[in-house]
Amino acid sequence: MSLTIVVIAILFILLVTVALIAGVIKSIEGNNQKYVQSKEVLEKGTSAQATINSIEQTNVRVDEQPQILLDLTVTKKDGELHHMIHKTIIPIAKIPEFQKGNIVEVKYLTIDNKQKFEVVGAYIPTNE
Repeated sequence: MSLTIVVIAILFILLVTVALIAGVIKSIEGNNQKYVQSKEVLEKGTSAQATINSIEQTNVRVDEQPQILLDLTVTKKDGELHHMIHKTIIPIAKIPEFQKGNIVEVKYLTIDNKQKFEVVGAYIPTNE
């Protein structure tokens, strides 16, 4: 009887471990895809200017760089305005550039019928 309980416990632990590992791998792959998409927007996107309405900490760091929420008003070259809240990672040395009222360059690109925006100068992790 006790051997059966031990075997069931071991199988349960193995099953939970496999599920956790699969979840972590899926999360990493999702982040990698987001970073690949961010690089594509920065490389191929159309430039625009954005006014920073506010900046907020998220208390998340990626490679020791802070992740922030930027409330932006983007002005495209044709004059169209686009308001957005954009989560991004900023190199710590560039934080003074990202303050309320400052104007920053952004790039945008249509991917899967949605406009994706990225802040020029944002930190994009590499897989190296």
